[in-house]
Amino acid sequence: MHNSYKDNWDNKTLNYDLKRYNFSEWVLNVIQQDYPNLTDLQYLHTCVKSENLVNITDKVQKSFAARSFGKMIDDFAEEYIKPLIGSNKYLVKRFPTLNLVVPNQEKLGRRLHFHQGIFYNNGRGQGTIWMPLTNCYESNSMWIVGYEDSKNITKEVKAFQSCKVRMKLLTNSMEKRSKLF
Repeated sequence: MHNSYKDNWDNKTLNYDLKRYNFSEWVLNVIQQDYPNLTDLQYLHTCVKSENLVNITDKVQKSFAARSFGKMIDDFAEEYIKPLIGSNKYLVKRFPTLNLVVPNQEKLGRRLHFHQGIFYNNGRGQGTIWMPLTNCYESNSMWIVGYEDSKNITKEVKAFQSCKVRMKLLTNSMEKRSKLF
């Protein structure tokens, strides 16, 4: 990673105009179509059953296809991202990813695992902007690690995944052989 990127992106906080780029309000308005009693995303977990969160996530992510949302993202990137990367060209993911993380998520059978874009075929040289839509605390939040820790964890996970694939291939091979006899 280029040093200027690390200087601007490694676990940094970006202050931006929340009135102009009110992503939280967008998400709330979409969810209110099905849950009109929800008045604050902070309390989503009190209005929506855990098993319905996947459907809510899908609906909100589909709403990101609206031109007005795309314009808001493009304007945001031009105003806040472009100055951080200088004259380098950049691309913005067509549809942002929404991860709903609720308090005490493991007790509800949910857990947001370690996430690194390369595991989802996002490729190298890409950065992630984490934009919490509610106040973050203890068990209702993603946790962010710095660049060096992320590199080390990614190496470990990739090694583990590679080992799992080899084990699966070996298991499949053994199953095929046992069927021959």
